Amino acid sequence: MKKGLLLAGILAVITGTAATAQRVNYGLKATLMFSNVKGEGINPNYKPGFQGGAFFEFDLSKDKKWGIQPELLFTQTSAKKGNDFAQKYVTYHNTEGRDKIKISAASIPLLVRYSPIQALTFNLGAQYTYMYFIDENLLKANRDAFKKSDIGAVAGAQVNVGNVRFIGRYVLGLTNINNVPAPQYDWKTHQITLGIGVAFK
Repeated sequence: MKKGLLLAGILAVITGTAATAQRVNYGLKATLMFSNVKGEGINPNYKPGFQGGAFFEFDLSKDKKWGIQPELLFTQTSAKKGNDFAQKYVTYHNTEGRDKIKISAASIPLLVRYSPIQALTFNLGAQYTYMYFIDENLLKANRDAFKKSDIGAVAGAQVNVGNVRFIGRYVLGLTNINNVPAPQYDWKTHQITLGIGVAFK
């Protein structure tokens, strides 16, 4: 229910923005992503992954300096069990569990755009992520070690050369995605993305 309301709210914002926008661009992007999950029992090193999808640019001011940028992105990434996992989660630890964790997710960033000059844009906003596939067996009895939903804060910049976008971004996870019943430790996500996008309009 909460996920549905959140998605409905995001769609309402996008629809309302489109109705008042001075100009709309849309396109596709692909980025190399380095991500990690920080918390007790998880390896903190950044792991490489891939992210790609569609972006939309709505100009809200006539001088094209202010706007909003929603996106729909799909991610393939991974994480790794830490060497201390068995000690931290003694009761639930699966002794035959694999170390590597594979994650497939869909993300919806909703960003404010500010372009002091045409060639440079700064982004700031929030991102909702739903991890629809997590390949892991860290816990006994097929328990899920991870929660499915994550909300993050986004900051980044892009260089605009014609219809090409060179993108750099950082996402700080704000949600505890640890689903292990006890003990209660926080797991938070961190993402760094570098990539390129092409606007078709």
